[in-house]
Amino acid sequence: MMEQPSDRAKRLKVNEANEQGQPKSSALLEKHTEVFMGKVVLDDGAYRLALSKDPSTLLRLTRARRESEFEADQINLRKYYEKVITVNGTRKDNWIWAADITGQFVPPGGQTGPNMSAPKASRP
Repeated sequence: MMEQPSDRAKRLKVNEANEQGQPKSSALLEKHTEVFMGKVVLDDGAYRLALSKDPSTLLRLTRARRESEFEADQINLRKYYEKVITVNGTRKDNWIWAADITGQFVPPGGQTGPNMSAPKASRP
């Protein structure tokens, strides 16, 4: 059975309002790529990127290029838990969109590979 346009809109939550009460835009956003570096932390049941230069700022990562698809294309950071990573992308509010994880730093003697022993996230 083919997916109807209205089904896709419901799945991606296109018509839902954002925090300011405005509908989320489905237009392609203008990209200004920056490099971000930080440590992946577990905050209130969800994995977030804490920037190295401002650890109190917690960001979410998405591969999406449209604001309406940010949550649907969110990157699961569980395997990077407690690791320092570098990310190329564009920041908008508490999101880094069009994100590409370009590297991870492992301290000398640290564990390599994915950290699948990290606790499961209780929310996205």
